[in-house]
Amino acid sequence: NNFNPNDFYRFTVQSQGDRRSIDIINDGQNNKLTLARTSHVSSQRWKLRSLGNNYYRLTTEWQGEDKSLDVVNDGILDHKLSLAPTGQYSGQMWKITPVGNGFYRLTTQWKGYKRSLSFFSNSVVLANTKCSNEQFWKITRA
Repeated sequence: NNFNPNDFYRFTVQSQGDRRSIDIINDGQNNKLTLARTSHVSSQRWKLRSLGNNYYRLTTEWQGEDKSLDVVNDGILDHKLSLAPTGQYSGQMWKITPVGNGFYRLTTQWKGYKRSLSFFSNSVVLANTKCSNEQFWKITRA
């Protein structure tokens, strides 16, 4: 993975194509993820900062380096995602693994390979890993 730490990237999921990108809902809390119509907005532009061993920290241009993509530790399903204050948390350490044809699977250090970034029921969540075009992400320069 040759992601430039100075560039911004867009995440699209294979099942939806390039017309929808991971975005942050502008609701005053500004920490919930959605898949929105692809547009040129700072909330769809992500930085990937290498943490070593194919793990990355994901932050948006809009919220900056102080907020990272994280797994909500609710002690139940641990499937919800949010932008949370940046820290040394394994739920903010994302492994980006090529799956072929320019697509990637994203998993966290915390939950390991058994849970993957997924587009499910019109939401972006961490779901049980399976071979599904709802878990294959294209990462392109934004």
